[in-house]
Amino acid sequence: MKESDGIMLFHDCSSQIYWWLKKQRHVKEESLTDWLLYQVSEKCPDIYYQAFTKHEKAENGCDWEWWILTSDMYSEEYCAYRFLVQAKKLYLYTRDNYPLLSYSNKNGMQIDLLINEAKYKDALPLYMFYSTGESDINEQMKNNPWLSEETFRWCEDCENGCYISLASAVYELLFGGSRRKILDGDLLNCSFKLSLCDLLFVRDAERLLNRMNQILIQKEQNRNNLPGVIGIKHYRKGIPDYLKMFVERREEDLSWFEREMRLTDIGGIGVIDLRRKE
Repeated sequence: MKESDGIMLFHDCSSQIYWWLKKQRHVKEESLTDWLLYQVSEKCPDIYYQAFTKHEKAENGCDWEWWILTSDMYSEEYCAYRFLVQAKKLYLYTRDNYPLLSYSNKNGMQIDLLINEAKYKDALPLYMFYSTGESDINEQMKNNPWLSEETFRWCEDCENGCYISLASAVYELLFGGSRRKILDGDLLNCSFKLSLCDLLFVRDAERLLNRMNQILIQKEQNRNNLPGVIGIKHYRKGIPDYLKMFVERREEDLSWFEREMRLTDIGGIGVIDLRRKE
């Protein structure tokens, strides 16, 4: 993905979801997710995605697993940053989103399951919010200090139906004080627009990912400290075999992949490949 190519992939997909939500307010969250992941993987050869058999999200709170690949400056191999994503279609206007995000089942609260699974897997837990609500860019900049003001201003006036938020920010909003109504605007203000990814992935993405990872390491000292893993950055022996195989054989029919790799705890794998091309 090069800025000079004029690719506005995430802008276009997020805008289309915005208008889809406007025209069909009752569209299902699963339909939006399936469409989004299919579209981005079809339109960009550096993004690929494999959906798995529908799983109940009872055990880990995760809809899909994303990996961002970058070149390893010390070898011919690559580094892989790991993310676990939960998608939520927000309630609009004055309706309370607290019950939606504090949902529990016999295994516990969904947000706790997501965060705990991410710690276990050395991943960053994220939410993908679908909404046509309004956000305050100044609040977004305050709540996402690892992104520059220039980045936020780049698509300040763009229509977006998709927003990304750290699960930790959502958790703080839900449980950081006394119980209160959580409006869609509250959640969007702790998020950033999906359209920003068109800029983030073409301007020194490796530096940005490393910076974000260092901030995470400073905040959380209880990572697993496994060989080949630093924070959410996996390299060499730290990259799981199923990801290596998925990357190497992505052009093949992978209908067998889920069964053979015994991937029973996620709904799919997505890869954004930012490795330097020769």
